[in-house]
Amino acid sequence: MAKKKLVVPEAREAFEQFKMEIANEFGVDDPRNLASRHTGLIVKELVKMGEENLINKK
Repeated sequence: MAKKKLVVPEAREAFEQFKMEIANEFGVDDPRNLASRHTGLIVKELVKMGEENLINKK
């Protein structure tokens, strides 16, 4: 993962933890071994969680 400057630096650690959780759900020990299909599912899940978060805040 590229080390770009983040607006919220804590986001990187949270995202890495999320990737590990998803990798474990897929039975993969190392998130670097996730296939592009899996990473697409991760992004889809992140979007879903973000949408739910926005809906619940209203």
